[in-house]
Formats: sequence, C-alpha cells, structure tokens
Amino acid sequence: MQKKIEEYIRNQLKEDLEYDQMTLKEYIDPFTGEPVIKSNKKK
Repeated sequence: MQKKIEEYIRNQLKEDLEYDQMTLKEYIDPFTGEPVIKSNKKK
C-alpha cells in the first residue's frame, strides 16, 4: 500500500510539472522579442 501511495504522488508531481510547463505565461513575444504588456488569455 505504501508503494502505491508513493507511486501516485510521484506521478501527480510529474503531471503537475508538465501542466505548469504547458501553461507558462509568455513575458517576451517569441516572434518580435518585445515584452508582452497584456495577457492574451481568454476568460
């Protein structure tokens, strides 16, 4: 049981890290190199 819990937590941390990488906000426009002033995020 302990092993299953440890495995679950490891997988959850990995998934959280992957999600964070996918949702990083761009602070510098990759095309122009200019700083991004406003968020293009849709609400």
